Amino acid sequence: MTHDGPVLILGAGVNGCALARELALNGVPVRLVDERDIGCGATAKSSRLIHGGLRYLEYGDFHLVGESLAERARLLKTAPHCVEPLRLFIPVRKRTGGLRAAAVRFLGMERRPRWTRWARRIAGRSPRGLWVVRMGLWMYDRLAGAARLGRHAVHRVERAAGENADSVPCVDPRKYRWLCSYADAQMVHPERFLIALLEDARGLAAERDVEFEVWTYHRAVLQDGRVELRPVEPGRDVGAPDGGATLSVDDSPSSAEIAPALIVNATGAWGDFTLRELHVPTPPLFGGTKGSHFVTFHAGLRERLGEGGVYAETPDGRLVFVLPFGPRGTLVGTTDIPFSERPDRAVAEPAELDYLLKAVNEVFEEHLTRADVALHYSGVRPLPHSDAGTPGGVSRDHWVVPGESAAGAVLTLVGGKLTTCRAFAEVAADAVLERIGRPRRANTRSRVIPGGEDYPVDTDSLRQEWANLAAATGFTLDRIRSMWELWGARTRRIAAELANEGSADFAANLTGTSLPIAAVRRVIADEWVMRLEDLVERRLLLVYERELSRRTLRELAESLCEAGRLEAGRIDDAVEACATRLRMCYGRELPG
Repeated sequence: MTHDGPVLILGAGVNGCALARELALNGVPVRLVDERDIGCGATAKSSRLIHGGLRYLEYGDFHLVGESLAERARLLKTAPHCVEPLRLFIPVRKRTGGLRAAAVRFLGMERRPRWTRWARRIAGRSPRGLWVVRMGLWMYDRLAGAARLGRHAVHRVERAAGENADSVPCVDPRKYRWLCSYADAQMVHPERFLIALLEDARGLAAERDVEFEVWTYHRAVLQDGRVELRPVEPGRDVGAPDGGATLSVDDSPSSAEIAPALIVNATGAWGDFTLRELHVPTPPLFGGTKGSHFVTFHAGLRERLGEGGVYAETPDGRLVFVLPFGPRGTLVGTTDIPFSERPDRAVAEPAELDYLLKAVNEVFEEHLTRADVALHYSGVRPLPHSDAGTPGGVSRDHWVVPGESAAGAVLTLVGGKLTTCRAFAEVAADAVLERIGRPRRANTRSRVIPGGEDYPVDTDSLRQEWANLAAATGFTLDRIRSMWELWGARTRRIAAELANEGSADFAANLTGTSLPIAAVRRVIADEWVMRLEDLVERRLLLVYERELSRRTLRELAESLCEAGRLEAGRIDDAVEACATRLRMCYGRELPG
């Protein structure tokens, strides 16, 4: 039996957006709803890696690693504007070590609470040695198969200093003897990836003449067997770390009542909270852990890191990434701490920052302090509820859990990660299609994500394309580059349209950036922007820009006002609210 109502997806994170795209491709009407903005949870607070999960091999999760590597290969082909290859290096101190610990993890003892203490005692504190690391990398290469970006290699640290500085990081030679390198990939801005997924879904829905709507800052409430979408109270940010400060000042759209064919709970780490609000009886499904990161613009660290990344073991056995972040920044993360509060209350605590700083200083001959932390962020992973003895032992796999509410069936998406979002969406879409009685018509396995069309084959070709676009449109090269970071290959069309419009702001840049004001207005018009923080944090990625200032915020607020998203008399309040949020959640103090 088929159902004509839309599928209601709760949660506009990476899993919700990927599922919306999968369903739109198959002609299914979709209403995507989130209490906050698109991708404001774990997606925007992740380590920004597209990887197979090397350490999952220690737990015998071969299926998950194989799936992740296959999806990594797909993303490199279908989203080249979002995903780039990245060489990672593992510093190693000695040949032996870690064999017993690897055996304990492989046998699953860390995932059994009764065995945890005994397993730790057997494993000891010995760091992973060269033999264990090479064994893992050998398996990783085999699982990558034809999708392999390059085999693993071993570099002597004392010789690495003589190699290409951009190729091999300069770790402390007094502590490490080898660097083991392997290939993975990086998605620096998953926030833009989500917008591209939704742009594709919107276009697919229009082609198939089916409903596709995105409702941010709305809450789904059961009402007499139907679902009412109610705007989040204007002037309050859901679950703000300070208990509900006035951080947003826009007016939300009106309410709506729908009879969905099916509800999908894709709220990630909020999943159990959502099920309670929908009155779905179920045991706890989620057991999220908090992961904190920081960004630094420390020149010495970036010089030592080069263009690769470092994946280093800490004294307590955890693994920390030190990754290039844009042309000058370095991203360091992450922690792994059980977290039972509302996920939007997670912030990077001073102790976590100190832990990460100590890890960096252990690997490199630099001495970073809190003063070197330009900004920080923290998110909660949507991990399944588990009795595993350690957070690192919790499975990173994904699955769909069925349930029932007064409004009908509810499917809850449990687990998942950025790399496997498409594969998880395919599994979830199959479950949805079966429930609503519709056949699968197509899949997204080889479908190019908007912005990846006819992408330049190498760096030289990309630079030549930028130069050609600049010459054709009259935009400067820096402006073309800034727009390309937002839209990838779609910049060809959008830049030409902006140039043809000939607006008065064609020659004006947003303060502190190379982005034309005209491009900002296009983002506001097309990309589901409701609030100032949407622009700053997730559409234009300005939260990561060193030159961000209150003047920049004011110009953005004025553009929102012109678009009818903000009242003229509330611009000052919006700027102050956004600056307050950046200070509270990211540790950023903005100049005037």
